[in-house]
Amino acid sequence: MDFDAVKQRRALQSRSYVSLAPNLIHLKTAYGHHEAAFEVEAGIASVTFYHGDPVQSAELLMAAAEAVTAEDRSITSVVFEGHQASLPPHIAAPDGRLDSAILWQWPSLWLPQLSYPLPPVQEMTAGRYHPRRPSKPKGTIYKRFIPWLEREITFTVADPETDLAAFHRWMNDEQVNTIWEDAGSIDKHREILEERIADPHVLPLIGSFADIPFGYFEVYWAKENRLGPFYDADDYDRGWHVAIGEPGYRGKKWISAWLPSLMHFIFLDDPRTKRIVGEPRASHEQQIRNLDRSGFAKVKHFDFPHKRALLVMLGRERFFGDRLWVPAS
Repeated sequence: MDFDAVKQRRALQSRSYVSLAPNLIHLKTAYGHHEAAFEVEAGIASVTFYHGDPVQSAELLMAAAEAVTAEDRSITSVVFEGHQASLPPHIAAPDGRLDSAILWQWPSLWLPQLSYPLPPVQEMTAGRYHPRRPSKPKGTIYKRFIPWLEREITFTVADPETDLAAFHRWMNDEQVNTIWEDAGSIDKHREILEERIADPHVLPLIGSFADIPFGYFEVYWAKENRLGPFYDADDYDRGWHVAIGEPGYRGKKWISAWLPSLMHFIFLDDPRTKRIVGEPRASHEQQIRNLDRSGFAKVKHFDFPHKRALLVMLGRERFFGDRLWVPAS
């Protein structure tokens, strides 16, 4: 069968799954409701559909594989009883197994729009030689159902018209301002958003749980960033900043969802990105503990003009090989 990524994105834009019992899931997608059971042995999950015919749909099988692997790091691959042939040959192994690390690198399951590929045309910005970056997307750029929260997380490109009021309130939050030092007027915050949107190396995002905005994120290309000169930055390394503006969305329960989801988006957005970097304040012990639990390596301390920072780094191979889309227990 032909495998149409555009059709897949359209069909699986909204999907959810719940555990009815140990090793029994209820799956809801554009194809309807299905129930499937699975058994796990030696890291391989064998899935059988019980209610609802999967109609030889590769899209539905991949949604089921996501559901099975979304909470269990021990599962390295998935097989489907009687339906292996429906999987596209370029994603399944010859024996019909679907490798979880390949599945979770398949962007059209989570990205409604794709920016890659852009040919690696080089250019110079402020004395830094780097690939030309893709045009900024608009709207929602990532969706993922979080089973342990039973709600969807989305990242949407920030819009000064619709997001300014929340951004202004968040930047004036005492806890956010301690880190960001960007408290001020609404006009100041409008200028900040407009500058970030115009900057080719920064993608400003609003994170939402179940359509409720909770925080502001910036994803940046490290080579053109202030961080670039402090280490040997690769052309496609990316970094990130975060401000959780809503107090009710702070803490382990929420970070277990937004942190691996943001890292997942960054790796999916361009397969040439091999490393994600960060530069938390060296004294921010809680954030550093969170990053350590999420797979980031501590590289070195260094000094920005405004803070002493710790360079941290997460590799693509580590994220997908260790299945870090599942949070540490």
